[in-house]
Amino acid sequence: MLIFVISAIDFHMPPICSPIVRPGRPAEASPMVSKQLSNTISRMTDLKELSLVSGKAAWMAYLDIYCLDADGALFDAALLSAIAALSHLQIPSIAMNDDGKIVLVSDEDGQKRAQEPVNKEKRKLTLRSIPFSLTCILHKNYILADPTAEEESIMETHVTVVLDTSGQLISLYKPGGPVLAYTSAIQDCAALTRQRVKELNNFLDKANSAMEV
Repeated sequence: MLIFVISAIDFHMPPICSPIVRPGRPAEASPMVSKQLSNTISRMTDLKELSLVSGKAAWMAYLDIYCLDADGALFDAALLSAIAALSHLQIPSIAMNDDGKIVLVSDEDGQKRAQEPVNKEKRKLTLRSIPFSLTCILHKNYILADPTAEEESIMETHVTVVLDTSGQLISLYKPGGPVLAYTSAIQDCAALTRQRVKELNNFLDKANSAMEV
């Protein structure tokens, strides 16, 4: 049986991305960002859409994201990259042969080779509740959005807010730190995130439109 979920999401940080990343040793941030991505992206897809033959076959997708410049707000950049990749993901034309195996077919011979229609036409994966995020660092009464790696290293704590395009809260992530994230600070971070969601969504739409031309 094949299963289609965004089941394997890996965030890679090769040594080229930062002087603090050493060859042969995985960066500490990699598994944390990978876990955050998995939790966030799992809500984007309708699993029924990914089914090929009910009870028999479905799709499995792997997503690998490579960081080229680790200069802060890694999750924000990784999430945007993941959304962009999934926005262009196309489900190919599929048929099931006499042995019950899933085979790729062209538009011309799909009907001839398929005993059981599965996916007649290539189509894009429909995404729902598309998430965008913004990381903010807190210092006394100040909030700094989209910090650099240097700014992250000297500030006391940070908060990452994830919202969808409708403004619905998807998740709120705050690792340990000496500064408490009070309600007012979280609300301010959420307000900044709403502005960023509009900017990123427009940017993504323009990029997608340009690639379809």
